[in-house]
Amino acid sequence: MKKLAATSAMAVALAISANSAKAADYESQVQQLVVSGVVEKWIGYSFISGIDNGDNDTFDPDNEDYFTSGQSGRLSLPLGDMLSLQMDADNEITENGLRNDNDDDDFAHAFGFGLHLSARDPSRGLFGVFGAFGQGKGDNNNGRHNFWAAGGEAQLYTDNVTFYLQGGYLDSEPGDDSTSPDGLHDAFFVRGVARWFMTPDSRLQGEVAYANGEQDDADGTNIDRPFDMDVIQWGVRYDTVIGGLPLIGDSAVFVGYRGTHFDTGCCGPDDTARGTEHTIMAGFSYHFGGQTLLDFDRVGATLDLPNFGRWVAAGEQLD
Repeated sequence: MKKLAATSAMAVALAISANSAKAADYESQVQQLVVSGVVEKWIGYSFISGIDNGDNDTFDPDNEDYFTSGQSGRLSLPLGDMLSLQMDADNEITENGLRNDNDDDDFAHAFGFGLHLSARDPSRGLFGVFGAFGQGKGDNNNGRHNFWAAGGEAQLYTDNVTFYLQGGYLDSEPGDDSTSPDGLHDAFFVRGVARWFMTPDSRLQGEVAYANGEQDDADGTNIDRPFDMDVIQWGVRYDTVIGGLPLIGDSAVFVGYRGTHFDTGCCGPDDTARGTEHTIMAGFSYHFGGQTLLDFDRVGATLDLPNFGRWVAAGEQLD
């Protein structure tokens, strides 16, 4: 009986030791940067509230609600044990961009490309720099504005929460025959994001961003230009993995909300243009590199960019 008890105890000890070794190997695997990527697709509905077009009727959208959709892709490549390079691409197009009439003051589309260079310790955090360029289109009359942006970013990791901070500079210029820089330009911005992983494959994300810059330059009139322009954006998003779906298997899906408030002054303290756009969205994503959403967050392509194209396009709408 004593021999049986001793043998059983030894077996349990060996099993615990083996499981501990496997867990250590797993930790070692997930704590290494890997080639990773993600592709996302979403559809949504936007509407504008709180419209104040000022004394000069500067913001008067033809369509105050519209369908919208977007897609994005990111790829991260390790350059060493802690250094990585990530490439981004994203696009958003609204129902307004598909209309054949001459509607003005309607957000049509935005697209952008980004590059991130960062040093990351998957158990602690990340710091790095990024650059981006793209375009936002605010109406059908000379509404295209090309933008570029650059800045720094950092992430802090706890057991199941990621804190993400970005900041930098944003500028734009007309992208068509227009010579008037109505888009948001000469601006600074800051953005904060928090991601809470309730389980390894479910995540709740909240974010807030602020940008301040100029809109419309001097034109020889007696109106003081350029105008000051503010953008405040906030959002929430929930991601989860639905397992065992027929034909497609495990699938990562998400729902989200994005609110963006635009505000610019024109010709005096009582003449401002402002409005708030609300967007509700639902979509799916596919990622590789990282066994769960939490793993992917720490070693994968989880850096992203503010909504630069939409911010730039709003300058045209508010003019």
